[in-house]
Amino acid sequence: MRKFQIAVILVNYNSTNYTIDCVRSIEQLTDSSLQYQIIIVDNNSRDDEFKKLEVLQANQNITIFRSKINSGFSGANMMGVQLADAEYYYFLNNDCKLLNDCLSILYVFMESNPAVANASGEMFIANGEYEYNFRYFPTLSLKLFGSGLLRIFNPDKFPDRHKRMNIPTPVDLVNGSSMFIRARAFEEIGGFDTNYFLYSEEEDIALRLKRAGYSTFLIPAAKYQHFISKSTQSDGKINLVFLKEFYISFFYYFRKNYGYLYRLGMQVFFFFKIGRKFYKSWDYARLALFIASGAPVRHSLRFKQKISSDKD
Repeated sequence: MRKFQIAVILVNYNSTNYTIDCVRSIEQLTDSSLQYQIIIVDNNSRDDEFKKLEVLQANQNITIFRSKINSGFSGANMMGVQLADAEYYYFLNNDCKLLNDCLSILYVFMESNPAVANASGEMFIANGEYEYNFRYFPTLSLKLFGSGLLRIFNPDKFPDRHKRMNIPTPVDLVNGSSMFIRARAFEEIGGFDTNYFLYSEEEDIALRLKRAGYSTFLIPAAKYQHFISKSTQSDGKINLVFLKEFYISFFYYFRKNYGYLYRLGMQVFFFFKIGRKFYKSWDYARLALFIASGAPVRHSLRFKQKISSDKD
């Protein structure tokens, strides 16, 4: 038996006010009979941001770990897993707030459905509007033909993302901001692949769980709010740094899970799709050339992180 039923794992990076609000929503809305722990991995934030976390230390079920390097989404969450002792891992973005007792709702569903290993609830964005919280596995056929056409031939595999669900529904993958994962299944497949620094982690984990015989579900009864950061675009201009990081992860995902030729096909598709926008901004041409070069991993933000040696 594990000590807790759920381990909520949060990653904090220079955004402590969001983290505090997230924790408060968990404390206020979670049924007191549920045994859960909260693990906060600080991803080498500034000193002033890290010190703000001190207000959370009064809760004995909260563990705070400070990393000396920003190890990205996968790396930080895997640090959190090593501090967890629970039947389920709830990987929740720190810029989220629960809107109801998500932990209990997701826990009860998973306990009743042992073949399900990954689940999430209904998502609302910063202004309170509903936003779909699942996606399809990115495939070449999906990029070429679109989900609308593919839904005609396989409606169960391509449920309409813009139609709100009212019952638990099987999906390919859920948003990485909220993933409630069965611990033993997660451990069976080796957890997150830490080669990903940012992006594509949810596609990878969902695909590997599926190949191991598990499914992913959207549970609309559970509701949360995600204060999504529009990091790849600002004032109509693309953020080339983050888009390069996205394609580094994206093409690694295809090479790893589908092979070199499949990845090559995706590269060709995105080279032409993005390159044709060059007249809007030369950054599109630069991004297309970056894709044509194979989106080399040496350009990843991972290799721009520095180890802090002066932490307390």
